[in-house]
Amino acid sequence: MNDRTTLEDISPYLVLGQADDGGQPIVETARALHDLIVTFPPHGHYSVRTVEDECGPAIHCAFERKIDADRLAAAVGAIEIARYETYRSERAFYLDEKVARIIRRALERRRSIAN
Repeated sequence: MNDRTTLEDISPYLVLGQADDGGQPIVETARALHDLIVTFPPHGHYSVRTVEDECGPAIHCAFERKIDADRLAAAVGAIEIARYETYRSERAFYLDEKVARIIRRALERRRSIAN
């Protein structure tokens, strides 16, 4: 980090999936999101992790490059929300059965295109 590099310059772009406790196991959905991201393929580094926050279980997908966050956000219908100071942007979507189907279908389409 040089003298002119700011935290904003190195902060990731976040796409957040919020789940409820009664849905599909969140780890399975996190794996599906990871598999979907790999099919893009990403232009930079990224991470996918499950967390338990004040709203319940969630999946945080953090990206080095905006284009990668944009692709995932478009695929799952994530919308812009107020961001934490540590992220360049933050978009969120609710992890319900409809979104789980969208993720599975998008993953199937991308895999069939690759073959």
